[in-house]
Amino acid sequence: MADTDNREEHRSVMREWGHKPAAASPPVVGSDYRQARDRQIVRASIVGIVANVVLAAAKLVVGLFTQSIAFLLDAVNSLTDVFSSVVTIIGAKLASMRPSRSHPYGYGRVEYVTSIVIAAIILAAGVVSLRESVVKIIHPSEPDYTAVALLVMAVTAGVKVVVGVYFKRKGAAINAQPITASGVDALYDALLTAGTVASGLFCLVSHVDIDGWVGAVVSLFIIKAGLGVLRDAISTIIGERPDPALVHGIKTCVNDHEGVMGVYDLFLDSFGPNNYMASLNIAVPDDYTAHQIHDLCRHITEEVRDCYCCTLTVGIYAANSTGDYVPIREKLMAEVAKHPEVVQVHGFYVDSDSRTVDFDIVVDFHCDAEPVRAAIVGAMKEAYPHYNFTVVLDSDFIE
Repeated sequence: MADTDNREEHRSVMREWGHKPAAASPPVVGSDYRQARDRQIVRASIVGIVANVVLAAAKLVVGLFTQSIAFLLDAVNSLTDVFSSVVTIIGAKLASMRPSRSHPYGYGRVEYVTSIVIAAIILAAGVVSLRESVVKIIHPSEPDYTAVALLVMAVTAGVKVVVGVYFKRKGAAINAQPITASGVDALYDALLTAGTVASGLFCLVSHVDIDGWVGAVVSLFIIKAGLGVLRDAISTIIGERPDPALVHGIKTCVNDHEGVMGVYDLFLDSFGPNNYMASLNIAVPDDYTAHQIHDLCRHITEEVRDCYCCTLTVGIYAANSTGDYVPIREKLMAEVAKHPEVVQVHGFYVDSDSRTVDFDIVVDFHCDAEPVRAAIVGAMKEAYPHYNFTVVLDSDFIE
């Protein structure tokens, strides 16, 4: 009974040092979700194709009728959005392909490449619009605006706003960068159309043509949007900090298994949306047998795989189940408290036979970790000269 109480007390301490479980995990993300997500990407893209074909046709008719370069460029821009939606569908299909011998981690990162293609389309549309607007400024021509034409264009701008908001919400809901990028593109298209309508109204009232100037300003906004989409796609490919909700869910899932005293060192590598490979370390009592550890790790990896589409490797920290090492631990925590750059301490274990103390420290990225490690080890050796201290410096990969 005393041994059980000791383990529960130590489990509480380990939780304070590292993982603090929350009340609930985020929604489960399994293979059925991935299939449903692919269908939603295709469905949203088809909506975009239909909407943009209709809008391009309406803008083309108005542009030819009024001889407005801004209206004609707007029509071309809507046609490029059709191409963006086609690229998104192709990308979703390629990303959902089964892993192969040449690409054993799957093709999920194709989605990020798709976002780069869409960014290139947005940038090309912005550059072409800017060029034509500059030509219009240098060689102005009197457009033939009518109230009906401007009304049609205002309606298309409203439709484009609806499409853009739909894409952005859908992209955020299913974590689909290409859909989100298409939403950004659609909203800037609406801005372009609104600017064109505004210049048309100004021309009707004042008989001064500012069509080219408005087109140039809006073109710069479109180029800025394209650079933003490109930046986000490249940042994802380089590798970003994992989603805190996903980290929280995996750690909570693992920590809830009987025998786990703490969850540490979670490393996540994404091979596409909802396709992860990960490793982490768990603390277990040092009197656990290999059979117990085997069963525990097997249950953990299976649950994480089924819930989060994540292939997980589990490492082991031994946690003292006997012996009174509270003074050493308290001294360590007192020294760590002197260094606010230390994010976490874990993996604490005292081997009484070799008189060795093991622990890991996580230091903030903005600091030089080695002097911090040396200062802590020096203080510990001064307090406990008969012990050796083995310290591993871990990176601050997750929240």
